Amino acid sequence: MKRRRLIIFVASAGAGLVLLGILGAANYAAGQRKAAAFSLKPTATASRATATASPAPKGLQAACPTPGSTPRGEDLWVVGAGTEAGYRAHETFMDITLPHEAVARTDHVAGQLRVRQVDPSQVAIQAGCFAIELNALTSIDMLPGRSAQDRDELYGDFLRTRDYPFAVLTLHPTPVPVFGSRPKHLTLAGELSVAGTTRPVAIAVDAQTVAGGVRAVGSMSINAHDFGVHLPGEGDPIVVDPHLTLEFLLALEKVDRQPGAN
Repeated sequence: MKRRRLIIFVASAGAGLVLLGILGAANYAAGQRKAAAFSLKPTATASRATATASPAPKGLQAACPTPGSTPRGEDLWVVGAGTEAGYRAHETFMDITLPHEAVARTDHVAGQLRVRQVDPSQVAIQAGCFAIELNALTSIDMLPGRSAQDRDELYGDFLRTRDYPFAVLTLHPTPVPVFGSRPKHLTLAGELSVAGTTRPVAIAVDAQTVAGGVRAVGSMSINAHDFGVHLPGEGDPIVVDPHLTLEFLLALEKVDRQPGAN
């Protein structure tokens, strides 16, 4: 079934590949639309300085449940509108190497971050959890002659989303410098769970305060094989490099503090 769906996917690329003989590889590559990386440049921002946790879809919220209360002295930040996450992967078609990057994203993201002020220059991340609905990923790259969205139907097979519908990132407790309106670069450690396998990851993050909250963009590099995910490879009409970049744009809103245990 998986191979048959791959063949159907590649068949839709045939018209684009024919262009190689007509226009040449350079013109074909120029016809691609390369999806831009996430940026901290201002877009929409939160409308208020604090927020109550907005409900996420039930299953997604359950993957990273929002605590009903927080210990005294801690602040709770939750995922707000404008948050997105996704991946970048390098593809080749029918053994013809093209400079193409597959990019898919979704705004089906839930989660929260708990922090405690250590001193005027430093805060400590107490815990962080973010969940992504994998079946909601939608391809945004473009190649002439085919629909990149055809690959989106394959996630259920490769990522086993029937059993593992979410990818979950948890952050390790760590101190970080206080950041302000200028982006601050951070390197965080955590664990990523995909398709029933959990592995340690290093996350590069740029974060800043904005009107009404915090915005952060980040990425991490993984090998899909480390998670037991075997993407199309040798012998398939499409070959996907298993070295993927996972990326995200977080819009975090502070929840009105609910006093808990001391």
